[in-house]
Amino acid sequence: MGKRVIVTGGAGYIGSHILVELLNEGSHALVIDDLSNASPIALDRVAAITGRKPGFLKADLADAAQQRAVLDAVAAFRPTGAIHLAGLKAVGESVSDPMRYYAVNLGSALTLIRAMEAAGARKIVFSSSATVYGDLNQSPVSETGATGPANPYGKSKFFIEEMLRDLASADARWRIANLRYFNPAGAHPSGLIGEDPHGVPNNLFPYIAQVAVGRLPKLRVFGGDYPTPDGTGVRDYIHVVDLAR
Repeated sequence: MGKRVIVTGGAGYIGSHILVELLNEGSHALVIDDLSNASPIALDRVAAITGRKPGFLKADLADAAQQRAVLDAVAAFRPTGAIHLAGLKAVGESVSDPMRYYAVNLGSALTLIRAMEAAGARKIVFSSSATVYGDLNQSPVSETGATGPANPYGKSKFFIEEMLRDLASADARWRIANLRYFNPAGAHPSGLIGEDPHGVPNNLFPYIAQVAVGRLPKLRVFGGDYPTPDGTGVRDYIHVVDLAR
């Protein structure tokens, strides 16, 4: 039997690209997504690329009233593992509404863990973030670099990492990987899926794209005193297809 993978947040930017890789390799996938920052159209486009459509459950993992539906769907799917992408991700918003970020991000992770345990599956890849390193004073950054998240979003990611670490320490059957990537960019070469967030983008590349096509009036560049040739900031990027693979 091939891999059977739960992909939370699978209708989003990164999730849709992961689905393409999974389905193309012959795996089965079940997407759990509340569609708060994604569209079911992405799943149709994944099907157009791969010739296969993943299963789908519209659900908010952090909503206690929906947990029974999540547990039942995961049990029925019989997963061999999960990729956890679902959660809130705007740094600025997390500063103004930190409790919402802790409730949603940690609550979503806890629900997934419970569902996986109940289904007898103990493999999780967690979409963490380079924000767990905080304000970086050295480059490049190694995986063993000191952590120190500087905002509630980064802290919520770090707390989930620690929760997963404790889980694996308590039960050696768990296999867990945390991905601390920086900024995903780009799109599938088909052009059918890419980053097109609801509202004002939080990432640079979709912001540039929306200005280019006239959906936003201009691009603001913040900061002019960084230690770089032109004084503007430098960011690290990874192509979304490389990340998915």
